[in-house]
Amino acid sequence: MQKPYLLKIREVQSVTGPNMCLASCKFLTLKLLGFVDPTKTLYDFLRSPWARKHSRLPLSSYWGANMSVYNDDFNKIALPAAINDASAGVKAPGINHIGFTKGFTFNGHKEAADMMLIQRTPLVVGVSIHGGRARDHFVVIFKDPSGRNWVVDPWPGSADNAVVELDGEMTFTKPTKVHLTADAQATEIPCGTPFFGYFM
Repeated sequence: MQKPYLLKIREVQSVTGPNMCLASCKFLTLKLLGFVDPTKTLYDFLRSPWARKHSRLPLSSYWGANMSVYNDDFNKIALPAAINDASAGVKAPGINHIGFTKGFTFNGHKEAADMMLIQRTPLVVGVSIHGGRARDHFVVIFKDPSGRNWVVDPWPGSADNAVVELDGEMTFTKPTKVHLTADAQATEIPCGTPFFGYFM
């Protein structure tokens, strides 16, 4: 996978969807998995006939707001529509019905995240961008078919720092610092309270 392609399919908060880094990361992860059309954006979903029919629902919040409040409804309502309902406008062409065991889920286990990365599971990773150890942003980290590790930042800004190749031997058990679009100094991966989100 090459950087120009990743820049092309990258989700940018406030540009291709609402100003929610988590929402942008979840939608990009579905593109990387091949479940939504890589030429579509989260706004395509949020402005689709399906979304208009369900306008009473807080669909933006389902994608990117407080997960303890919205994650169940995201998994039960928004996710199945995005990947299976043509009227949602983002379903990947030629893909049959997709079912998940749980949908979007997460944990804080660094060793398990290392194993998922090796197995090429795209991860939504909590990071620190303000020099501390607290989680204040999300990025997508994944290993491509050639074994290269990439981080994609949904924060608007320079394309130079929006997609960065990481060390092929990186591990989440040791902090990695990298300059991305969102950081004031250097983004720390993972943050002090690890968060690894994924679809299963």
